[in-house]
Amino acid sequence: MKLNAPGSLNSLNQAQLQQESLLKKLATAKRINSAADDAAGLQIANQLSSSINAKAQGERNVYDGISLARVYEQGLQGINDNLGELNRLAVAAGNGIYGAQERAALQAEADQYTANIQQTIDNTEFGGKKLFDQDGALSFGTGSGSLSFNTVDVAAGLNAQNVFSIDLSSAAGAEAALGNIQQSLDYIGGLQADAGASINSFSSAASSLNGQQVAESAARSRIEDLDFARATSDKVAADILANTSVSVALQSRVQQQQALNLLA
Repeated sequence: MKLNAPGSLNSLNQAQLQQESLLKKLATAKRINSAADDAAGLQIANQLSSSINAKAQGERNVYDGISLARVYEQGLQGINDNLGELNRLAVAAGNGIYGAQERAALQAEADQYTANIQQTIDNTEFGGKKLFDQDGALSFGTGSGSLSFNTVDVAAGLNAQNVFSIDLSSAAGAEAALGNIQQSLDYIGGLQADAGASINSFSSAASSLNGQQVAESAARSRIEDLDFARATSDKVAADILANTSVSVALQSRVQQQQALNLLA
């Protein structure tokens, strides 16, 4: 007569291991908690997580670039507004009825506007970085490349148009200033157009990065996230199997004891 029941004990052990695995999955809401659960799936999920994190940082970088470009463009708009006022004064200085006193008043007002322009150039910055003091390019990594935003030495560009030395003391000076101011307006307008194009480019890149993150997150979720309905059903089945295995093991022990009693 066979006194041991290894089959029932093995079934009980397997049922308990399955219960522990299912409980862990239900607790973490993850189908894959270790390489033992799905080695290939874990590797793919880890690669996706790395890519998602890189794109998330890249998106933050791009939005920093957008913020910087907007500050840059707003600074240019401030300069443009002051140039517009200078243009008005230059037109006013061409009025033949103005005498020396009136032209001196116009010049004083013009000097204030040029001081405003210089102040804007000196004080426009982002994160402590001045934006109008030199020609250059600022790069913003996306995780799979980079985007660049070009900055310009605005003071040098305006100095080339003699904006900071306009003279409204005479009709001839006012006429010359008018031409210089118009060229400066065209120059600043071109820089604003470039900044606007960069903002649009950065916004498109940020939207693309966000879309890629959503798609990759969905793919990772399908690989590693738990199907609660199925896991709950499997847990019920495992509980039934465990209870049955316990009953079989107890019955085996009773039969073993009865057999020993008979032999005694």
